[in-house]
Amino acid sequence: MRGFIRIVNGISEWTGKVLMWLPWVITAIIVWEVGGRDLFNKPTIWAHELSLMVFGALSMVGGAYAHKHRAHVNMDLFYARLPAKRKAILDLFTFPFFAIFCAVILWKGWEFAWRSMKIWEYSQSNWAPLIWPIKLTIPIGAILLLLQGLSNLISDLSKVYTRKGVKN
Repeated sequence: MRGFIRIVNGISEWTGKVLMWLPWVITAIIVWEVGGRDLFNKPTIWAHELSLMVFGALSMVGGAYAHKHRAHVNMDLFYARLPAKRKAILDLFTFPFFAIFCAVILWKGWEFAWRSMKIWEYSQSNWAPLIWPIKLTIPIGAILLLLQGLSNLISDLSKVYTRKGVKN
């Protein structure tokens, strides 16, 4: 179990370190667009759409990193004041809802991405980039999030049933 936790946490940490550069990419795209449009009167046809695609990938794949660091939204009014063991108990109670959420996102996201891949879907804009690679980030993100959730579940079970728990 420790090996599973170590591998999953490593994957989440690695993806987080890669994805942390994407806001800079989005910023560069927007600066390029604004500079080109306002300074040189040469707007682009690709900047807006590309920035949305990069943000979408960041949002979908970054969930596992956020979950590893327990950075998703909680009812902090109560949760933040709880000791670690009680937080783990509450997380164990809410895990089935989390798992159902991930399963639905994975299932529907895969259907969505697969349809797009089958028809080699392009955007309807003038730029017309392929869309399926971005749609594929939905099931990939769901898999990574579910794996991190399982890692957190094992860690929480350890906190509840042992004195020191497994380090997350």
